[in-house]
Amino acid sequence: MKWLWVTALLLFAGPVGAQEEALKVRTLPVKSFTMFSQLVTFGGLEWRGGVELASDDERFGGLSSLELSEDGGGLLAVSDRGLWFKADLIYTDGHLSGLKAPVMAPMLGPDGKPFNGKVRSDAEAVAGWEPMRIDGKVIVGFESRTRAGVYDLGKSGFDARYKDLKLPKQAAKGPSNQELEAIGRFASGPLAGSILAISELNKDENGDIRAFVWGGRKAFGFSIKQLEDYAITDLAILPDGDVLTVERSFSGTNLPGMAIRRIKTEDIVAGGAVAPSLVFSGRMPFYRIDNMEGIAVSKLNGETRVTVLSDNNYRPEFQRTLLLQFALKP
Repeated sequence: MKWLWVTALLLFAGPVGAQEEALKVRTLPVKSFTMFSQLVTFGGLEWRGGVELASDDERFGGLSSLELSEDGGGLLAVSDRGLWFKADLIYTDGHLSGLKAPVMAPMLGPDGKPFNGKVRSDAEAVAGWEPMRIDGKVIVGFESRTRAGVYDLGKSGFDARYKDLKLPKQAAKGPSNQELEAIGRFASGPLAGSILAISELNKDENGDIRAFVWGGRKAFGFSIKQLEDYAITDLAILPDGDVLTVERSFSGTNLPGMAIRRIKTEDIVAGGAVAPSLVFSGRMPFYRIDNMEGIAVSKLNGETRVTVLSDNNYRPEFQRTLLLQFALKP
């Protein structure tokens, strides 16, 4: 297969304003999700294409969460070094096949300056304030120094400054670097206006994963039953209010794996313990997966599309940045 080159602009905020620097990103179409067959249906998913992204620029990588525009044409992602990544997606015969017009920029703190150091810049979650919107307000969650905030990209673009959202206290009391990992906002239904945050491995006394709802009519905590050795790394809220989680198994004792589960809105109740239904689970080398960290939903050709993203941890010699898309079966 041939790698295709696209050029991006990397924008750096400095004392004299944004400075631009060219960035080349290679894209390689991913023709099949499986390694050893031509199957297109995987549990509750149907294959709709994908691409692998790479760059020789050391600033590219570490993409840990994403949001898509409603039509699936626009992508917004965050890196765990405090950078935005934005691009337009290309489709061929309804299948994801590439991207164009990528742009990167530093995320700015309340003072209008980029975050200083890994601890403050560890962005792990992004979600539109309104569902499937990347051109308005977005919520960003940070893990190492646990916090969440709003950026008004619609008003200020990448010059937007961080505006703090007060987190529930328990959200910052998990194991170091295993706290806030996924965030989203309900736009309709019984939880309309509420924000949902899920930790990576912050567990309650029963060994279940802690999750938090706040910002709406009431604030409360609940828990999510863990699947095998998987850790929840991102979430996406469907139009009907159900929640999809993407989960990764990535350790030295098991083959890398990805799972997607679905939580019914009505099962999210104060003090409850949710056992999500399984949409898909699989491991390498049978599937083309890596360190899966991001999930987003969109609409295309009458289908609900699910897009997942892997984080290469800025180690392109060992890990890949994969962007894979599926149709969610009714």
